[in-house]
Amino acid sequence: MKIAIQLNSDRNIIGIYSSPESGAERQSKIEGWTLVDSDPTFSIDESFKWTVRESDNKLVHISTGMTPDEEAKESLTSLTKGQLKGQLMAEQVQQAVTAVTKQIIQDKLTSQMANTSLTKQVADLTIKLDKANGVDPTPETPTDVTSTATTDGAVISAQ
Repeated sequence: MKIAIQLNSDRNIIGIYSSPESGAERQSKIEGWTLVDSDPTFSIDESFKWTVRESDNKLVHISTGMTPDEEAKESLTSLTKGQLKGQLMAEQVQQAVTAVTKQIIQDKLTSQMANTSLTKQVADLTIKLDKANGVDPTPETPTDVTSTATTDGAVISAQ
């Protein structure tokens, strides 16, 4: 539906001709009046919140310079961007946690390998030190081993 709007020099609405549409069309031919498409959210009682955008003669909110549909699309776009940014951040956090976890596992493996290598070197050095001190590092095999089985259990002794 078309309505005629009259604006003052500050582009504030000072007059509205809404019905019938043919009357609005005639009214718009008078200087100072503009024919626009009505917006379902436009209210005469709140016309002070509205103006007519010069570029396309659409009713827009003064606060945003946008139609309610444009505001809704802008809001949806903003929310979608925020959600995508949140997803991207979550994805980045997940990648960072994965990288740190891999590094921790690698560090643990490296540490275990280093411990194993150091333990082997200490054992080798101990054997060499024992040999240098005249100690035979080879464990002695018991020469006399006896075992006794009883109803209470087995007894094993070695000399």
